[in-house]
Amino acid sequence: MADASEPPENAGSLLIENCHHVELHSRLVNHMKSLNNIKITNTHTVVFHSKIFEAKGAHAGAGEVDTIDLTKIQKLIVKRYSFKELKVMDRFYLGEVSMASVVSMAFDLKYVKEFSVFASKFDRISMFGFKLSQCKEFNILGMTTFGSLAAHALKLKCDKFSLAYNWFGHLHDSSFDVEYGLCDVQGNTFNSLAGKPFLNLKPVESTEQLGANEIAMTGLVFRENKFASEPVLPFASLAMPSFSLLSPSSSYIDIDKNQFPCSCQKLGWFLAFGKFGYNSHSLAEVANSKGSGSNTFIRQLYESAGLCISCGHRECIDSEESLDTYTETALEYDEREGLSCGMNGLLVRNYDDTSDKQIAAVDNSVNFSQIDSDNMKTNSKQHSGKTNDHRRNKEKINSEDLKKDINDASDEMYNVILEHKEEILTQPQHQKKTLVETNAEGAVKKRNEKLDYKYESSDQGYEEKERLLSLPSDKSDASTLSEHKYMFLVTVLMLFVC
Repeated sequence: MADASEPPENAGSLLIENCHHVELHSRLVNHMKSLNNIKITNTHTVVFHSKIFEAKGAHAGAGEVDTIDLTKIQKLIVKRYSFKELKVMDRFYLGEVSMASVVSMAFDLKYVKEFSVFASKFDRISMFGFKLSQCKEFNILGMTTFGSLAAHALKLKCDKFSLAYNWFGHLHDSSFDVEYGLCDVQGNTFNSLAGKPFLNLKPVESTEQLGANEIAMTGLVFRENKFASEPVLPFASLAMPSFSLLSPSSSYIDIDKNQFPCSCQKLGWFLAFGKFGYNSHSLAEVANSKGSGSNTFIRQLYESAGLCISCGHRECIDSEESLDTYTETALEYDEREGLSCGMNGLLVRNYDDTSDKQIAAVDNSVNFSQIDSDNMKTNSKQHSGKTNDHRRNKEKINSEDLKKDINDASDEMYNVILEHKEEILTQPQHQKKTLVETNAEGAVKKRNEKLDYKYESSDQGYEEKERLLSLPSDKSDASTLSEHKYMFLVTVLMLFVC
């Protein structure tokens, strides 16, 4: 290749340092049949072209190196499939490197014993940017910063997976698509969750993990992470359904002192669920084919949370208030509308009340809302005074009876929904029409009884709920037809009598 140096074929190590621009071309490992170590340090720009090793035409046992060590590189560029089919028998190390973009399949390795990243910077990682079919350890340590991780950015299967003391900008659904034996996520700052990054974070089967003469180490450490929640913490963004696959008796589990801002506007759903189990049905349905551990994991995050934090763009500062103490003063309860952030504040959306199951039986939706309201009223009678009294609302919020009533109302409403859904699906078509029309008239009547109540709120969830539950105000054609038939019958009877 023009303007390129060709190292000797029998070289066992490749050491490059103090250069401005270095490029490693395709089939480099094929050419250097004895190559065991690659080390590049203190270099401005390093470029890895596609397939530095190509299995096609290579001799048996080729495509194995001991180490790849890249340190102090200001601009690292890795093309797609650069390391495909390559085995790193010891360590692949990135230390103090910067990458503007990690393209899909850039770090696609067949096997690596240890892959470690230290004090580096990645602006964007595309889907499958890191794809390791098999590894013993994967570590990202020491304030490595990530601007954005796409869905499935890390696609790994490793015995040990560790993220410690790093900064993450934007995370999306399943950004951490990792099968692990032992997972350690601690001391990280997660600035913004645009999806559910832990959706595919799951333990491997014990039979898969064990090798010859190996003792299984399984567990999850998830502690001292900071969730800045900018601009808000999306509903169910902390879901980890595969948490249920960890056995408390045989796995090490440590969830403790994770921190969140004291802001009901950002964390409304999280506070309501942690304190009262609000929206437990909807959370349990998130990726439930992968497991049923989301509710347990999120509840443990809330119950073991550390002090609240106040975050700037890069740094978070501890406050002196605990999350649970803040929740007791932040959430307000109203008999008609449920939980909200402060007096006349943002309504905490009830996703259980507006789920697709209720939409399927929309003609009965007012009845379900009434069930929820009746349960709330039952709880409110245990407290004296008016609903809008701030001090007495605090007593209701902190009562165990309210927590029980919310859970009971949610369970009862969920069961009624299923019953009506089954009834609608199994009835003949002509009966379905009559049932819908009858329920529509009843729903209109009940809605008209509530017209004297006005609630001013900018909450989008509440407006959507009203839209979903609204029903036509005019009588159906079937009702009008029935009146005509009745008048006709009366006229015939009168003529017959005459």
